[in-house]
Parts: sequence; C-alpha cells; structure tokens
Amino acid sequence: MLYHFERRGLPEDVAYGLADFLNTRALDTYFRSFNGHTQVNATDLRHLRYPSLPLLSRLGRWVRNHPQAGADQVDEKVMAITA
Repeated sequence: MLYHFERRGLPEDVAYGLADFLNTRALDTYFRSFNGHTQVNATDLRHLRYPSLPLLSRLGRWVRNHPQAGADQVDEKVMAITA
C-alpha cells in the first residue's frame, strides 16, 4: 500500500508518526482479535481509523527526538496523543 497526501509523499514527521502508529501493540492486538491473524491487507488499512495529520506529525516529531525510545514508550506516547 502506498501512502500519500494530495498526490505527494508524506511530510517526514507524518511518515514517522504513521509508521509508529501502525507498529503499536494496540493495533497489533486489534488485528489479532478481529482478523484472527496478523497479516494486514490494503482493505484493512483503508478501513482503519487513523489519527489526524497534526497528531501523526506530533507523534513523528516526538519519535524523531527520542530515537532510543523503546516499544513501551512509543505505545504510551501514541495512547496519550490519540486519547
């Protein structure tokens, strides 16, 4: 699946935020419980509710400024930003 915004690549902060959002344990648990597997196809991604672009950008900036953050820290930040 190709992600783009208005036929252009995503801003770097948004791309980082999106990648980290898609890699959260919460999203993994969601797919495992509703799909019965972890393979995600394009239709699954199209039906997913995403945080707004400003929130993804904020998350991306945080992740880029905290390169040593572990999965738990990123998960906590995603939950805090998207709550």
